[in-house]
Amino acid sequence: MTSPIEDITVECPKCGRSYEDWYRASVNLDLDPFDDEYLESCSTATCPHCQHKVDLNVLVVEDGVFMLSTAEEEE
Repeated sequence: MTSPIEDITVECPKCGRSYEDWYRASVNLDLDPFDDEYLESCSTATCPHCQHKVDLNVLVVEDGVFMLSTAEEEE
């Protein structure tokens, strides 16, 4: 089952400012065929102040395998 969307407050590790965003705690690609762009948008947050992208550690299930999503952090 894919988790519902949750509103979150993120503190940017680069600039220290806080901002509002959203994510899904888990995504089951076996049940919900989200594309890569949507998967990235629900598993990362980008600071509107400095554009630093952080990984939100979303649990992804694909082909019956559980894995944590990992986005490459941008400098």
